[in-house]
Amino acid sequence: MRGSADQRRKPLRSRQGRVLGIWGIVLLLGSMVRVNLGQTPSVYAITNARIVTVTGPVIPKGTVVFRDGIITAVGENVPIPPEARVIEGGGLTVYPGLFDAQTDLGLPSAPQAPGARPGAAPPAQAQTQTQQPPIPLTQPEWSAARQLQLGGQRFEAVRAAGITTALVIPSRGIFIGQSALINTAGETPQRAVVKSPVALHIGFTPAGGGLGGRFPGSLMGVFAHIRQTLLDAQHYGQHWEAYRRNPRGLERPEYNESLEALQPVVRGELPVVFHVNSESEIRRAIHLAEEFNLKFILSGAVEAYKAVDVLRQKRVPLLLSVNFPERPRDADPEADEPLRILRLRAEAPQNAARVHQAGVKFAFHSGGLSNPRDYLRNVARAIQAGLPEDVALRALTIHAAEILGVAEQLGSIEVGKIANLIVTDGNLFDERTRIRYVFVDGRQIELRPSEPERPTTPPSPSPTVAGTWNLMVESPQGAVAVTADLRQEGETISGTVTSPFGQSSISSGSVSGPEVRFTLSVEIQGTPMSVTFVGRVEGDRMSGTVTVEGMGSFPFSGTRPRIS
Repeated sequence: MRGSADQRRKPLRSRQGRVLGIWGIVLLLGSMVRVNLGQTPSVYAITNARIVTVTGPVIPKGTVVFRDGIITAVGENVPIPPEARVIEGGGLTVYPGLFDAQTDLGLPSAPQAPGARPGAAPPAQAQTQTQQPPIPLTQPEWSAARQLQLGGQRFEAVRAAGITTALVIPSRGIFIGQSALINTAGETPQRAVVKSPVALHIGFTPAGGGLGGRFPGSLMGVFAHIRQTLLDAQHYGQHWEAYRRNPRGLERPEYNESLEALQPVVRGELPVVFHVNSESEIRRAIHLAEEFNLKFILSGAVEAYKAVDVLRQKRVPLLLSVNFPERPRDADPEADEPLRILRLRAEAPQNAARVHQAGVKFAFHSGGLSNPRDYLRNVARAIQAGLPEDVALRALTIHAAEILGVAEQLGSIEVGKIANLIVTDGNLFDERTRIRYVFVDGRQIELRPSEPERPTTPPSPSPTVAGTWNLMVESPQGAVAVTADLRQEGETISGTVTSPFGQSSISSGSVSGPEVRFTLSVEIQGTPMSVTFVGRVEGDRMSGTVTVEGMGSFPFSGTRPRIS
């Protein structure tokens, strides 16, 4: 038996002896975790990086260690576990992952068909009874967590923009439903959910049409409907409380799913997020919340700067939209716009700075931006309009976590918190900065190039990348030489890559501007694995990251010798 065991170990030792760089690392990891079906490493250490903890001082050159999705050490002199996958962070900055505090990410295009007005009969009965017809988009029992669908290009784009946590809820409706806070990656929707429900969301968008079964069709009608529904919920709760206290001899109240869902709200246990925009909506929402003694948050609030007096006095937390109003692309360039619209467009980026000056706590959300990359860009516009940069960062991280009730789990780089991290090659708010690594729940996320934006000026021609490139891949075991012989036809790349595992043909490759991307397949222990290089070319220099399917990413750089 010992002999056969030794025979089994000998090939393993010989394979480990050939570990040379990235593909050798894959081989070693594959041998170590074969029984776990190829799980990714659970321990990481980012070393020699600038660390912006948010809640503490910036660490100019330090290390972050995280294991099984939880941060275990942060500091300048942190021991690195021998089993850790080490990422060299020289020249890089580590930030907490960013929050988007309101989005419909991962939800169906619209909520499920709305039910009847709370307290009304089902539609089939309503036709034969003298009751109000169903109210559109009124469904407080609707749960985002039960509708969540993970995956797809939108999730990839959101993660590439540095967003690791999102509060998900549809954007339209009156009693819209109950939001869920999710991490933007997970094996299942259940694993992605951080908190549910977070709040009940109420919107002030009129259903349109007024009478004829479409009430409420005006803002006044919407407020009347909200108020009446909350009164109904209070009375419903009182009836059930009296019945439960002494049910003998009393007729049992009729169960109503919508009014039941509102009980934690009217008891002040579950917060309400009011979706508001104008100053009038802000003041009306505050008045309504005080009338019913609700815990509440205001979201959107593009005119919050006009109501800072009451916001400061009432200490109202805000989720500010950075979807700033823009002139429609198809608008007539010769047409005059109302002064009110022009003023709102000019003042919207100043909203956050004015709210901050008033001492009101706020977080940011994307407000329905179609391009996730515009999220940080618009926050940068708010900074240019007077918002301090550190306040902007807090609004994207710890303030969002505090307002949404997860500050013990997320929002800063601290021991014991979830390892949602982003690693950049510069200042987060600099247009030139690129996000190099993203970790969600401690798992490294492969970053795919975003779809190219529609250029406003003719794009610069792509460089010629054909030739032999001598590249060095930075692995935890040291630098390893890789040779890429590239051929180029237009924007298509082909060729071969030679590594310690032999020569592999490029299966697909492209170049767009200075960005280059090529993919090949490497056979590891009889199993083909996809390897993708994504880099940037500047003359005869190339740098970027190489990602091994299921194993993470590694930085690389190199040069192309000039042919004299």
